[in-house]
Amino acid sequence: MRKYEDLYRMGCVRTAEIVEPDDFIVDLVSQLNEKGIKTILDVGCGAGRNAVFLAKEGFYLVGLDISATALGLALKRTHDEKTRNCRFVVGTFLKLPFQDGCFNSAFSSYGIENVSLPKIKKALSEMKRVVRKGGLMLVTLHSTKHWRFGLGKETSPHTFLTVDTMQGKRLEFVTHFFGKEEAESVFHNLDLKILSIKEVPKITDKKRAHWTILSEK
Repeated sequence: MRKYEDLYRMGCVRTAEIVEPDDFIVDLVSQLNEKGIKTILDVGCGAGRNAVFLAKEGFYLVGLDISATALGLALKRTHDEKTRNCRFVVGTFLKLPFQDGCFNSAFSSYGIENVSLPKIKKALSEMKRVVRKGGLMLVTLHSTKHWRFGLGKETSPHTFLTVDTMQGKRLEFVTHFFGKEEAESVFHNLDLKILSIKEVPKITDKKRAHWTILSEK
């Protein structure tokens, strides 16, 4: 996980400079309000664009990330936006440093994707643990239609190891890619009720295809 701190320090994280929140986070606001949700955990919050947006919408946000540099950027963003109901914690999604059921909702936008399938399952299990009964969980997962699918060494079905060198540092990335049936089965096996599942391709210079999955505990 040290590599993500290195990536932020080197300025190599694509989303670090993005100001606008993800569209599906904007769309989530009405559902959060309908359920009376107030406290939200942002898992893998990065530089905090989604957390700050939701805080400005009146929710209380806790953002967690493995990179202290990323959280420094997020904290600066809260100061720039004069947002008070938002705090940040350094930690790993494999063992969330929070008590059971202490959040009304949790989400992860491109935060738990670049790891093996067992670690993704562990991250989802941890998110479920810290969300109260009836709370909402929203996550994104890589689709098999993503342009990176098939690149590198396949270490297990639909899981690929790729190696890159950035500013002289050798970095290894493990990514699992999901078809719809597998994505659904992971949530069903955790006894999470899927409310919606959408495949969202983003066409920029390359196709970045992800599943956006909203579930209820």
